[in-house]
Amino acid sequence: MKHIIWDFNGTLLNDTQLSVDVDNYVFDRLGLPRITIDDYRRHMTMPVRGFYPALGVDYSVHPYETISRLWLDAFNAQVVDAGLIPGITDVLARLTQAGYTHSVLSATYQPSLDAQCAALGLTPHMLAVDGLKDESAAKKTDIGRRQMERLGLAGSDIVLVGDMVADAELAAALGASCVLVSWGHNDAQRLYATGRPVADTLQALCDLLMNNA
Repeated sequence: MKHIIWDFNGTLLNDTQLSVDVDNYVFDRLGLPRITIDDYRRHMTMPVRGFYPALGVDYSVHPYETISRLWLDAFNAQVVDAGLIPGITDVLARLTQAGYTHSVLSATYQPSLDAQCAALGLTPHMLAVDGLKDESAAKKTDIGRRQMERLGLAGSDIVLVGDMVADAELAAALGASCVLVSWGHNDAQRLYATGRPVADTLQALCDLLMNNA
């Protein structure tokens, strides 16, 4: 069996610039310095709680919970308009034709994830769409293990596709292969440092996945 577990944000969802814009909206409201997309991609990590101190944010002055609430409210109001990575649905169709099945594994709150995947037309492509039971943006390892068990998958059956160093770590924890994409929330230098294959284009992604078959 060949199965691809897809990360959502930054991998399928074209939301990197939106995330930076929302961070700057929040920072403007709190009187914090703005960041660039390069700052964002150089420091973004999962769980997200570790991201803001890397930018110099002091949680004793600006609590994470305040930042998170402002961020989620603004992001969720705009996320569907961000759309999917251009051409990604064609990739899904091509890989399905080649014999792959698909699922989504995300640190997004499950009701939000369900609504976003449905609105963006992803749900029909997926055997499962799994997110978090809360809005903590915590690690996805336990959710991934439950998804694998529910779908009857072993690590050797799976290629995980993601856009962050955390996705390489997740794949290792699940015993899965991994391909990273460079168009998302971490810069290419960080991704290449993981030692995992990195795709810079959709065609390169298809080629790497076909070679994992």
